[in-house]
Amino acid sequence: MDYSRKISERLWNMPDKGELESHREETFIDDIIQKSHIEKELLSHLDGIKTVFDGGAECGRFSILLAKHGCEVTHFDISQPMIEKAKELAEKGGVPWCITYTFMPDELEEILKRYGVKNIKLAGPGAYARTLPNELLVKIMKDSKQRSDFLDFCHVYDSNPFVCGMGKDNLFARGELSAL
Repeated sequence: MDYSRKISERLWNMPDKGELESHREETFIDDIIQKSHIEKELLSHLDGIKTVFDGGAECGRFSILLAKHGCEVTHFDISQPMIEKAKELAEKGGVPWCITYTFMPDELEEILKRYGVKNIKLAGPGAYARTLPNELLVKIMKDSKQRSDFLDFCHVYDSNPFVCGMGKDNLFARGELSAL
């Protein structure tokens, strides 16, 4: 097993990971803003939608919201503790729990391939930056050469599929569907 996979498995399966992640919007302004935007987009595009796939679904923030709006949700995540927290939050919210599946990035890639997706690219944007103190990031961003070098390094590091879920936007998946 490669080193990156070991790190991702350890990080996402810490026993308190679900509890910690379920409170991010109480602590991090960027999460409040990002998740509010995503919620508004989701809710504005629900007409006629009956089934939803929530990949990298964490503690169910959007899975539960969509289930409350009548969607049948498939909840995918890399972290069993986060799935357990999502089930708990759904129960507290009176939402019937959806279909769930815990995955590693290579498993998600195989699932996408089975459904005809080709040239799949998985990444974890922002994973490396999340390991550094904000004060250091601010200094790096102020120097154009350091900023450029840092962003290039981040792109390489964050392109490793086993850092999916560790970055700001958690998971980036790109692929191509064959013409039907």
